[in-house]
Amino acid sequence: MIRRSMSIRLRLLAVALVFAAFASLSPLPASAADAPVRSPRWTRALAPEASYRTIATLLPLPDGTVLVRNGTGVFATDARGVTRWSMPNVTDAIADGSAVVFRRSNVVFAVRSRDAGVLWKRPCSEPPYLVAVADRIVTMCGGVSTVLRARDGSVLANHPVKISTAPASFQGARRLTDRYVLVTNFFDGAWMGESYYVVDAWTGAFLWSMTDSDFFDADATTVAMSQYPSMLPLQTVGTVQRRRLADGAVVSTQHYDTPKGSDSEVRGLVTMSQAATYVLNMETGLFRFRRGETRDPQALLTGSRAAAVPLGSAAFLFVDQMQRPARDNPLYLDRPSARGVFSTRTIGGFSGNVVGNADGSRRISDHAVQLGDRLAVADDGVIRLYDEFGRVEMSAKSPCSLPQVAATRTMLFMRCAQPHSPGILAGFERS
Repeated sequence: MIRRSMSIRLRLLAVALVFAAFASLSPLPASAADAPVRSPRWTRALAPEASYRTIATLLPLPDGTVLVRNGTGVFATDARGVTRWSMPNVTDAIADGSAVVFRRSNVVFAVRSRDAGVLWKRPCSEPPYLVAVADRIVTMCGGVSTVLRARDGSVLANHPVKISTAPASFQGARRLTDRYVLVTNFFDGAWMGESYYVVDAWTGAFLWSMTDSDFFDADATTVAMSQYPSMLPLQTVGTVQRRRLADGAVVSTQHYDTPKGSDSEVRGLVTMSQAATYVLNMETGLFRFRRGETRDPQALLTGSRAAAVPLGSAAFLFVDQMQRPARDNPLYLDRPSARGVFSTRTIGGFSGNVVGNADGSRRISDHAVQLGDRLAVADDGVIRLYDEFGRVEMSAKSPCSLPQVAATRTMLFMRCAQPHSPGILAGFERS
């Protein structure tokens, strides 16, 4: 965790330039600034965590309960904050239909989500991650990539692992398709960063890898990827490659042309909504390209301290002006109208951070977490839930400066915990 924090700090240093932003846009609307702030319906105390390495579980389950990290174990709580069941001494958990799959240092096992009745157990030495893919669980046992049958835990396949960046320090994994998963490994040496491995969920084979890259827009056989700022040499900003999942072969390459800066090796980020591609050139600013276009950049911001977070057809633009008070940092919404004309308007502000469940993918913004079809944004001690039109569903008072958030259909949950100190779990009604 300390090494990962160093990596994040180095990236932040790489983007710390001053910029000017949207001087002509509309002021903060009353709908965001004046939305009533809700207090929690209930709170309950949490046990202290052992260390910063504890995986901060806050996982919604299909029946409307939420699985919550509590010290060295977890418990399932309902909308009233009442414990349904608990499980001691577990490292991590994933939901797989009506089951919850756990890992400990020597075993992977599954329980029923309604009552924690054990469904199966599988001996497994030091499993670093769990991913549910179709009817399978992808993990690693004793350093061997292992595929288990989800319904009974039987071994379907295993495959020796060879990684390009050693030593192994796996940070998590996530599903790409019903056939492939993406595994993250943190490395430290002459360079430090993250390497991403595409793994076959049928055989467990590590097929190919890329270093310090975003993977997005996967279909059944291919995935798009672009490199992001790191300590390693990079491709030209705005380059997106589509690669075959089976072998990493490049199917197509698109380059989004942004205005040039004085540095020929300038870095940047690419994000995509359903309607547009957003490219942050860290020398010349943030630009919008209509979906399918690569040569008509529409300038949105100048400078580099910005992030475009997509939600449906919209993108939320977070503009860190590095000024005080921090709540004056503006939040914009960029989206097309029914006639396809894009507009950019101020919808609020932001300050502080918020976190969600880790899934082995890079976080685009520390200020927002996607919760289904809503975006949770931290703003001066308040968490706001926005829809893709920029409307505020609710504003909830955070019980700490860095809440972890999750949501069900009826409730918003916030978990606050630090090592060696009691924590708090709070539940807020969404209706």
